[in-house]
Amino acid sequence: MDFRTDRLGVLLDQLATSVDMSRARFEGLTDEEHLWEPAQPAWSVRRRDAAVSARPIGLGDWVLDYDRDPDPPPVTTIAWRIGHLIDMFESRWHWTFGPRSTDPRQLADFTPAAREALDRLWAQTDRWLDAAAKLTDDQLDQVGFGQYPYGLDPQLPFIAILWWMNREFIHHAAEVAVLRDLYATAARTGSSSTSSSR
Repeated sequence: MDFRTDRLGVLLDQLATSVDMSRARFEGLTDEEHLWEPAQPAWSVRRRDAAVSARPIGLGDWVLDYDRDPDPPPVTTIAWRIGHLIDMFESRWHWTFGPRSTDPRQLADFTPAAREALDRLWAQTDRWLDAAAKLTDDQLDQVGFGQYPYGLDPQLPFIAILWWMNREFIHHAAEVAVLRDLYATAARTGSSSTSSSR
């Protein structure tokens, strides 16, 4: 593999290789595993009328449990982690490269189906990488080039947002990988913590 050394290339390559590694690591994810709740309380993707959080987000019948600064923080399912990444990439794309018009909490359409969720995640990361690849040096340095309203985007140069998005993807993807390992261990040992949010 050729490694780029320019500042945009380094960030794009970091995300692209992390996405490729995660595609392989998430292969074979089942619906049951996707929704597995390893402990309680747990946040997940749920039908709107079954949400267990104060401010769930999403535009369809299925929503992502959410509240700002929950105390104590709940355990989150693989479905929640993947849903969070879908929401993050869709919202930030919309408020950076898109029309910047829709409330970010009403942009993402969530699903309990593992394959559909992964297809949506890869579509969002591909779209983000394609758009980010066209950025100029001036845009990278521009404060407020990204206008996502629930973060520091309007106050930071956009290169900092690219860095942040990479960080978010990497740490949430790592959490999904650990949850997959725990699920596999629980299945082998017959652990009783194998409920789902369906």
